[in-house]
Amino acid sequence: MKKLFLIPVVSFLLSTFCAPFSGNAQTIPLKSFLVCGDSQVLIVDYNQSKDSIPAVIWSWDARQAVDIPESYRTTKFKTMDDCKAIANGKKVLLSSSSGAIAIVDIATKKVGFYAEVPNAHSIALLPDNKLVAAASTATTGNKIVLFDMTKGNEPVFTDTLYSAHGTVWDDTRKRLYTLGYEVLREYKISGNRLDLTRHWKIPGIGGHELLMSPNNNQLFVTEHHGAWIFDLQSQKFEKIKDFPDRENIKSLGLDQSSQYIYTYPEESWWTFHVNFKNPARRMAFPDLHVYKARWFY
Repeated sequence: MKKLFLIPVVSFLLSTFCAPFSGNAQTIPLKSFLVCGDSQVLIVDYNQSKDSIPAVIWSWDARQAVDIPESYRTTKFKTMDDCKAIANGKKVLLSSSSGAIAIVDIATKKVGFYAEVPNAHSIALLPDNKLVAAASTATTGNKIVLFDMTKGNEPVFTDTLYSAHGTVWDDTRKRLYTLGYEVLREYKISGNRLDLTRHWKIPGIGGHELLMSPNNNQLFVTEHHGAWIFDLQSQKFEKIKDFPDRENIKSLGLDQSSQYIYTYPEESWWTFHVNFKNPARRMAFPDLHVYKARWFY
């Protein structure tokens, strides 16, 4: 693997295109997005980005995180694959397929919680200081893992799910949705366990992305051959109108202006670009093996 040189690039972008980040999450521009890959997660100001050059306004690199054990800095956060803003934009959820999850405070860059999860591919925050992660294919993976953060970083519950790739908490319906190789599941919380309530076969195999739509009534679902919308009321899958069908779409989201953000592999499992639609745009990250990108909301 080639040696990465992202840190100097990030510093250049910060000084060239953006005012310095004040440390207050409320100063993050409304139209910003998260990018994760390798050992890093970035926040990018969409409107201040110039053509294909992203305006990076915040970054966190596991290699520089002195408040986590060395094995996490050097190994377990080596391949970041999911990042989600939580706590009204004050914190970020992270998962790494190298075997870990974390919660990072944006203002201080301190790690508030971390845990080992084999081939972690997604993470979601639940009520009452609970957190769930999707552990994909691995010797001790193929499951969803529930943590009660008041009890430490050892799981309190697991449930088998082959090739677990997605987790989304629906606070309106008080349900957890998870995505596996060929199934979408719904769970409810029962104390320190999750009870399966419903499940649906997805229209394909190799389930990957799972994300709630801005209207909170639909789920974006991607599988090996394309992208779908799952309507939570009708419980039906439909193709996304006028959206390109690509293989192995890694991330897919929509903001309030109806602009899509998505990533798909250019080499193996990674890309060096983040794509947008309605309007179309493409931003380059030449020194980062990008996996997912998400609107910051």
